[in-house]
Amino acid sequence: MEYMVLSLCIATVTGLSDSRVEADRMSRLLEFEEDKFIASFQQQVQKAREKAWHDRHIKHKKFHVGDLVLLYDSKFLKHPRKFRMHWLAPYVIRFVTNVGVVQLETLKGELLGGFINGSRLKLYKDNPLPCNIMNS
Repeated sequence: MEYMVLSLCIATVTGLSDSRVEADRMSRLLEFEEDKFIASFQQQVQKAREKAWHDRHIKHKKFHVGDLVLLYDSKFLKHPRKFRMHWLAPYVIRFVTNVGVVQLETLKGELLGGFINGSRLKLYKDNPLPCNIMNS
């Protein structure tokens, strides 16, 4: 919508300062303020809906000391390759903080330097072959 609101200076210079024009101007200003309020309210409602949707789809990961995990190789963030292994395998969790940051060690017991964000990890599930396949 377009609103044309004459300023009071222009109205007095041009001689349009009668009460009817001023009342019309005030009604347009009130209408403009009402539309602005409705638009900001709708924007807040939409933002709340988007936040609720996002919060519903967050997947929380819980790690415990002694879990086997895979570490995502961060060099693939900028240059993904189709047939390369993206996960460095497997590590043992040695320490977990309350915010989800973990300290890892190799299977040989060597400690990895620094702490790693839990979002770069996924649980390692060792799937051994079934017994009948191994015996044949």
